[in-house]
Amino acid sequence: MSENYDCNCGCVANQSAVIADLRRKLRDSEAHQVHRYHFASEEVEIFSMDNFLGSSVIIEITGPGRLSMGPVAIRNGLSPETIKAIKADLKRSFDYATEFKPS
Repeated sequence: MSENYDCNCGCVANQSAVIADLRRKLRDSEAHQVHRYHFASEEVEIFSMDNFLGSSVIIEITGPGRLSMGPVAIRNGLSPETIKAIKADLKRSFDYATEFKPS
């Protein structure tokens, strides 16, 4: 279904492209919520080599706009070093996100 959507600004956009863009913006906004760092730091342990032996963790990294990597399979789970590095990056990001507080 490729219906056009008139966005009242003189342009006509593909409705599915508009929806996809809105979903990406929503996902980006949710990812920046400070409370997510706590849960992600706890949940990353689930993807360890102990829990995923014989299976894969699928990694996909997205950046601003359409910049992305993946998806790629990490076989037999994440190594302890990778989990430690991810937790360190989550802590660093949390610290940065909470650095400026209103007075």
